[in-house]
Amino acid sequence: MILSRRLLLAAAGALPKAAWGAFRAPVGINIYSLRYLAEKNLPTTLALIGELGFREVETGELYGRSPAEFRRLLDGVGLKASSYTAGYDALGKDLEGVAAAAKILGAGYIVCSTIPHSAKHLVARDCAAAAANLNRWGERLAALGLRLCYHTHGTEFDRSPDGTQFDTLAKLTHPAFVNFEMDIFWIVYGYQDPVQLLRRYPGRFPLMHVKDIRKGTVLGGSPADVREDDSVPLGTGLVDVRASLLAAEAYGVRHLYLEEEAVDAVPQVRLSLKYLAGLR
Repeated sequence: MILSRRLLLAAAGALPKAAWGAFRAPVGINIYSLRYLAEKNLPTTLALIGELGFREVETGELYGRSPAEFRRLLDGVGLKASSYTAGYDALGKDLEGVAAAAKILGAGYIVCSTIPHSAKHLVARDCAAAAANLNRWGERLAALGLRLCYHTHGTEFDRSPDGTQFDTLAKLTHPAFVNFEMDIFWIVYGYQDPVQLLRRYPGRFPLMHVKDIRKGTVLGGSPADVREDDSVPLGTGLVDVRASLLAAEAYGVRHLYLEEEAVDAVPQVRLSLKYLAGLR
């Protein structure tokens, strides 16, 4: 079962047919969602991901395997890694190694998981320094046929002369070399609207994490302030998931990854898949 158009088809009527027809992003899963299971038994976890109906994954941690070994495990259960997450330091110290791992895994995207910041939230000097590095890395990766994205964590939305620090980061990065992975949980955590952000930056968010944030969660802090169980099944929290998916379809998101941060994630994944399947 491929969880792409099938899961979102019922919602397509809310957008023009031409817009829906232009969107073909599969709904995958970030393996991080099942990290505690993967740490114990990676092959069984990957098999479970396939049994749940997924065909596409995002990965970063390889759980003690080489990229080649990890790729063989993916191939064995019919999974494809379309995105590979790497740390800022790893990109700076060993960009060629990160690129080689992504190539072996078959991923077309490399995602920078965070950028250094001097306070809880990004400030202007953080954005300027990070943008310079991201542009340089992105250009080198583009020459290798790979695309670089930065993953939002809700720390990018303090005010700046451009609007927010995210607006500054977007302004300073070249869209041919650097784009973004929107995590709708963290966007809402940063007091932003995923729909408005997608509309403001069409095409600059080729990747999206789809997850929901518990009602009553205190917003506006840093990721360290958030508990794992503040990630709740889709449709039960603060995020307007349906509107975010429709905007993703309209404004150029190419790959969606369900992400659950709860410790006991499998029941939550099943509930989230039920929600997606029931969208009307």
